[in-house]
This record gives sequence, structure tokens and C-alpha cells, in this order.
Amino acid sequence: MPLIVNYTKNKNWDAATQKFADPEMKTEADQIGHLLMTIGISEISKKTINEVIIRKLILDRLYKEDSKTTKEYREIFGRHMDLFIEGRWATNDTRWKFTARHAKGLMNDIEYKVNGYGN
Repeated sequence: MPLIVNYTKNKNWDAATQKFADPEMKTEADQIGHLLMTIGISEISKKTINEVIIRKLILDRLYKEDSKTTKEYREIFGRHMDLFIEGRWATNDTRWKFTARHAKGLMNDIEYKVNGYGN
């Protein structure tokens, strides 16, 4: 089953037209849906938003991405409150399992380069 990003409870979703008023909001919602899959959390809610921000900041540090501030992430994810994902890739991992999975991937990337396969 593919990843399904479910907008029906998202506050920016218009149930009557089955669309977002702003097409950029749909693009952002889809990106956040894929982020949820990556961080092992299946929804953004009042209960999970802090954990979503924590895990995004962990990814930013692990992969040396340009990070936004906590306030900026809270604003972005807050726009998509109640967005949730479904499908095989929708999980609710512990923070430890999430971190271990990404640290293992980072170690594999480094080993690949050291063994002469990468740049």
C-alpha cells in the first residue's frame, strides 16, 4: 500500500471542493506527509507537534541541512495540524528507533565513502 497523505482534517482543506484554496499549501502538505514517514510519526497534532519539531531538528543536524528555528517549524507544522498519513510507511516509532535508523544510514554512507565507492 502506498503512502497516503490524508488532508481531510487539515484546517486548510476545503471539504466542499476537495481542494486546498492555495496550491502551494497542498505541495507543503505533501512534503510534510513524506517528512512524517521519514521521522516515524503518523500525524501532526497538539500531542505530537513537539516531537515532530525535535525529530526534524535531529535530521537537520545529522544531514547538515539548513535548519529553521523552533518557532519557524512550529509555524510551518502548525499550518498542517491534524494532517496524517496512512499506508505501509505510516509508523509511530520511538525517538530512539528513529534516531538509530538514521544514525545507521549515516554510518553506512560514511563507510561507503571510506571504502572508495563514494566521493
